[in-house]
Amino acid sequence: MNVWVRRCVVAALLNLGSSACGGSSTPAKPDEAAVPAESILSCAAWHREALPGADAVLINNVWNEQWAAGQPYEQCLKQRPNAGTVEYGWSWDWPAYRPYASYAAPEVLVGWKAWDGGASTTPSFPRRVDALRTLTLDFAAEIQADDTYNLNASLWVTTSATATAEPNPADIRNEVMVWFSNPSLHTAGDEPDGSVTLDGITFDVAHTLNHPDGSGGSTQTWTMVSYISREPHFDVRFDLGLVLQDAVAKGLVDPTHAVGGVELVTEVFGGKGELWLERFEVTATP
Repeated sequence: MNVWVRRCVVAALLNLGSSACGGSSTPAKPDEAAVPAESILSCAAWHREALPGADAVLINNVWNEQWAAGQPYEQCLKQRPNAGTVEYGWSWDWPAYRPYASYAAPEVLVGWKAWDGGASTTPSFPRRVDALRTLTLDFAAEIQADDTYNLNASLWVTTSATATAEPNPADIRNEVMVWFSNPSLHTAGDEPDGSVTLDGITFDVAHTLNHPDGSGGSTQTWTMVSYISREPHFDVRFDLGLVLQDAVAKGLVDPTHAVGGVELVTEVFGGKGELWLERFEVTATP
């Protein structure tokens, strides 16, 4: 079953001029860049594509590709024109769902990840949880996909607020996930923590202690905390700081630990799909 969601928004990630949309024969001004046609940026595993003019990077995350068990698959980062701007996104084509694991998590990231290391995309991250008054995620996404995926914002929490050049998964203490769409009807978390309404959205909350790396790529474990929205949201401005505060109040996150960054992820459990970012911005307020 395909899910088609379309949201019309005014803001976009980037404005590169208006020469590509009309029928006018007037040539573009020299300082107006042409908006590129729809194209693939890369299908290489783990390719990172910095978004021009933004503190964000696309990552072709294939964290559990071995789950495909030798079957063919493809996942690509893409760009396309839309109303005189450039939109970025990704597409995927994986084997059918096989319980219980996802294949991949293509994403856009602001900040830094302990799994990857390297420089942060912004001086705002990593930042201690108790130093975040608000953490606003403002996004709109268009998704056409089989129903074997979820759309979530993920935050990896570490003991240190330092962006190390080398990967440092041993420093991870939490994975906090906020699911905005769950057509696959999957759940996450062994221990239920009730429900909560934050910033106008009602979530069912659960956690798992000592959650392992499902790919088998490391021996690290952490406390996974999931906030799963009861209704789908594809165009939203939401304060993730409220989630962190609620998780701290529940004793699941240490406020002296640090958020590495914010990812908007499609966790892919199989099948085909594509996502286009119409808007994506993360704002941290100390």
